Amino acid sequence: MDELARMNEEEDKSSARPAIILVLLVILLAVFCVEFGAQTLTWFEARHWAASSPWLADVPQPLPVSSDDTSKGSQAKAFEYEFNVPWKNPKSVESLTDVQFKYDSGQVVVFFDPDSQLDVMHSLKSSNPTEYQKFANVFANQPIESNYALYQAVYAAAPAQFSPFMKLEEARRDNVLLLWKLSFGPDLQSIAAPSFYSFDWGKNRGFQFGDPSKGQPVALRVFDDSNRQFRFIFTVAYGSGAKITQSDINMAVRSLQPVPIIDR
Repeated sequence: MDELARMNEEEDKSSARPAIILVLLVILLAVFCVEFGAQTLTWFEARHWAASSPWLADVPQPLPVSSDDTSKGSQAKAFEYEFNVPWKNPKSVESLTDVQFKYDSGQVVVFFDPDSQLDVMHSLKSSNPTEYQKFANVFANQPIESNYALYQAVYAAAPAQFSPFMKLEEARRDNVLLLWKLSFGPDLQSIAAPSFYSFDWGKNRGFQFGDPSKGQPVALRVFDDSNRQFRFIFTVAYGSGAKITQSDINMAVRSLQPVPIIDR
């Protein structure tokens, strides 16, 4: 009789063991979901977006400054701004949003109207105060106050930053930045994975898509010290055999400034 009772007791314990393990697993899963559920979701989303848009993994690399970047070249003027390039005799073609400078040697520079470039931070602050407050709350620990700072944070975001165990505030912030990076896209849509650079030359700083040494067209977003945004495209006329160097581009960007009042 005692042996039978002992056997029944052991059978009850063995049958209860899986139930206990299951309860423990449920508790652990619940704790994990409470502590890391949102982070895991953003990590999964980042991996999903990266699979469909591999360029999200790219972050801008510092662009070197050549010794002859500041050489004096011929001057181009448009939309009350001016910049220097090393080529001469341009033919300018104007449209509502840009001016194309087509040089006899085959180089082409497209300069977009600065007034057509969206002031993102101003739009966020003025269009919907409630939405801006949500934005400000997400970035409370690392505030974003300028258009350049916004693009800098967005372009620096990458799926590799995400982890199921990261801090919740960081997960929310990086998720917003990566979503914006996905919506911004690379400025050179015609190239699947253009080279990607950043530069900071004092009053003018920004980002470059494309590498002229690889024969790629180059697109730039430039931000001045007044928080204005400018866009350039540097390319060559089809069949011209013309070349554009990085120093040529650097010269234009570094020399970009408002046309002096006496010249207007």
